[in-house]
Formats: sequence, structure tokens, C-alpha cells
Amino acid sequence: MEPQVHTWLIHDRLALAERPGGGGRSHRITRRTAELEWWKQQGIRTVVSTHPARTGLLDAALAGFAVEWHPLRSEDEAAASLQELAMAVGARLDDEQEAILVHCDRPGEWLTAVGAVLSAHLGCTDGPRDALADMRSRGLVVGSLAIRLVSTWEEGHASPPVPAHPAIASDG
Repeated sequence: MEPQVHTWLIHDRLALAERPGGGGRSHRITRRTAELEWWKQQGIRTVVSTHPARTGLLDAALAGFAVEWHPLRSEDEAAASLQELAMAVGARLDDEQEAILVHCDRPGEWLTAVGAVLSAHLGCTDGPRDALADMRSRGLVVGSLAIRLVSTWEEGHASPPVPAHPAIASDG
């Protein structure tokens, strides 16, 4: 089952989506199982969760995915947490030729911020502001929270210009 909210930041290498099965009260185990199978069919081999709890990671591991957990718990910790996530995803892209799914609990401004930070960090866009515009063009919500989260990350971690990650060059 194709997830309702997803996008490829790097075609066939790095995907961004809501949590498999949906988030919060709308989460369904049967949907999670079907979506994980869909991701596997797309070539995803690693699931990186930003959910505050380890919810669903065991199921992903049992389904054969490598899993990583980089929880995004609060706006106060966002800059450091987003940087840790970006570094980990970048390292995965360096070390493995497999595709990665990064997911948030719900399709909202946290998902937008994660996508924008990853895009800016990996050099997919011309910096954080361009990354937010790119997320908006993909149909993700760019509101005041996403802007604050990305701006906080940018103040502490971005150093333009960012060279494009080698995985982008192979993005035929």
C-alpha cells in the first residue's frame, strides 16, 4: 500500500514520509505492515525514525529493514537533534548503496523541517530557505513551526555553500 504522504528527496535513495501505518490515533497496524512492504518493493532497506518513542521500529526490523532512531522530542532540542539526524543520514548515504526512509509521526511541520534540513545538509537545494520552498512545492506544510525549526538549525549548523552529496550526482 503506497503511503499517503511521501516524497523522494534523492530519487531511489532517500525518501521522506509520515510514519508507516499513519501517526497518532489514525495509526493502523495492518496499514503499517502494508506500507512497510510497499517501501521494501521500492528498494528501501533502512528505516530511520524521528518519532519520540521507538514505536514501530521492532516491526520494521522484523520485516528485514535496518533501523535507526533519532527522536525529535521538542523544539528546544531541535537544532541538535536535526543536525544529528542529518549527519547520520549523510553517513548512511556514504556507507551504503541502499535506499533510506526517514519518517516522522505525522505529516506536518516537523516532517517539513526534517525534509528541509536533510535537503540543505546534503546539498539538494541552495540552502535552508530554498529547501523550505522545495518542501512547499512537494505539498508539505510550511508554517511558522517549520520555519522556526529550520532557522534554529541553520543558525547553529549550516555553513553555506554546501557541496552536493555524492548520492545526488548519481541521481540520474
